[in-house]
Amino acid sequence: MSEKIMLIAGCSHTAGAEIDGTQDSTYNREASYGNQLAKIMGYRPINIAVSGSTNPGIARSILEWFEKNYDPQNMEVFCTIGWTESSRMEIPSERPHWYNKVNQSADWFPSSHIDYLRINLGWKGAADWEIKIVKYYQEFMANNAEYLEILSANLVLQIQYFLKYQQIKYVMCNTMHMFERTKNLNFYLDQIDSSRYVDFDDNDSAFYWKYKNAGYTNPKAKYWHHNEEPHRLFAEYLQNFITK
Repeated sequence: MSEKIMLIAGCSHTAGAEIDGTQDSTYNREASYGNQLAKIMGYRPINIAVSGSTNPGIARSILEWFEKNYDPQNMEVFCTIGWTESSRMEIPSERPHWYNKVNQSADWFPSSHIDYLRINLGWKGAADWEIKIVKYYQEFMANNAEYLEILSANLVLQIQYFLKYQQIKYVMCNTMHMFERTKNLNFYLDQIDSSRYVDFDDNDSAFYWKYKNAGYTNPKAKYWHHNEEPHRLFAEYLQNFITK
């Protein structure tokens, strides 16, 4: 009999960051919406979400996991994918970046993450070389929001078609701001399978904003992260979407 596995990919929101006030822990992973969804649906969770991930990194982590771990003869895999905000980039880097050190509770760490430098709008960098690089790319990001959203839409389609080719069941969701419809972006958004992607073009329904706007707060969090209750509610929301 095949083992039922739920592969859970995303950024810190999908990893359950700061549920207990820490960046990463076994408790955070177990209480995250993806792990709770796996429990509801009867799957063993494999949570590979990594804090700070970009959408290119999330897509690559899924491809890498399947390349290195998937056994179609002995696994029944369901994928839960929480896309992060489009306004993030990553670039290939000759220097290793040890993101695994702050994600030690991940069930499996995509080794390719080490080969890329992540660039988020809220991070200026630490070392002088990083500060110089980050400043350049942040300026590009601020001036090319639509381009980054088109990139995210292409990544969604890449994973959508990959999973369908592999005959893998899945559900996608947004955890942060993803898309603002434009003439150029609509070409890609109209090809997304909305029957497997909950509220994909409604930024107010993204996991963080959905419960932030509903009044939920996490006094233990230093950054923008929810505690147990929003994760529980979102797991139920996804389960209802999947089974409707």
